[in-house]
Amino acid sequence: MSASENTAQSQGVPSLLGTWRLVSFEARDSKGQLQYPLGEHVSGLLMYDAGGNMSAHVMRNDRPLFAANDPGRGTDSEVRAAFDGHASYFGTYTIDAAMQTVTHHVRGAWYPNWIGNDQLRHFKFDGSRLVLSTPPLVSDGQALEYVLTWERVS
Repeated sequence: MSASENTAQSQGVPSLLGTWRLVSFEARDSKGQLQYPLGEHVSGLLMYDAGGNMSAHVMRNDRPLFAANDPGRGTDSEVRAAFDGHASYFGTYTIDAAMQTVTHHVRGAWYPNWIGNDQLRHFKFDGSRLVLSTPPLVSDGQALEYVLTWERVS
């Protein structure tokens, strides 16, 4: 946790610390059109601890089961659907309270290209909810701003 978050907490400002449950996962293209990259029914968990560690997981709820009850025996299409329907990463984080950003310093990820890189997220609190948004990220050849809304679990 950064000193700026300690100061914010002492002033009664909401904190990122804790565990958060995913409420919605949306994306907007450059024209402002709304998309649901993982479908409208998603699950996820986001955690920030006081030691500066973070972990984020999101997935579509309707991912098909593998025919074999063995993760090592999934067909190419089953493995592709599982990968395409899930995103997760972990690492450490730093907060810039003045800019209302949190930077995730990625140590491990489902998408190997993120490992060793930083992921910037803008944050705001909407009542008891945390809203994280990305700068435009390229996915499937299209620049999208992702917006994830979270509810505090603990």
